[in-house]
Amino acid sequence: MESPYNHSDAEIDRAAELMCDLPALEETEATMVAVIEEIKDVASGISPALQWEEARPRRAEGCGGAFASTDGSSVRMPLWGSQAPIPDADWPAILDAVRGIAARAGLADVTVRVDRPGDHDVVLAGGNGNRIQIGSKVAASITGETGCRYKAERMPGANGDRIR
Repeated sequence: MESPYNHSDAEIDRAAELMCDLPALEETEATMVAVIEEIKDVASGISPALQWEEARPRRAEGCGGAFASTDGSSVRMPLWGSQAPIPDADWPAILDAVRGIAARAGLADVTVRVDRPGDHDVVLAGGNGNRIQIGSKVAASITGETGCRYKAERMPGANGDRIR
């Protein structure tokens, strides 16, 4: 019986190869931090009641799928929350701004999970595994995650070794 958790050596090698063409985890995380900071600033500029506080800290994580058998890592960004929700009147402008900011960082795929009065949840993703989520219901929230990446010291060629 085949399991979605078992991957062939070829699938694992392909996952490792894909990461060779991506920036190191540290660079990817710095980009994601900058994107989220810009989103928070723009959202608060449109809706001043939004006051962001860190509700959950950053977490280093492993990777899923075929990447789980590589030397890659990922980061779940802090969860930023605002006690005030995003007002429905401000949601379209904030979402439009978020889409532009995210697109500049390669996160152009937009999935609207919920969009009704007083309840919004959107995920912006790129083909490289990076994702940002913004939502609002009782409160507003922003978070994100990096795709699977090699840490800088583990990048192929960093120490002369080819790694998986």
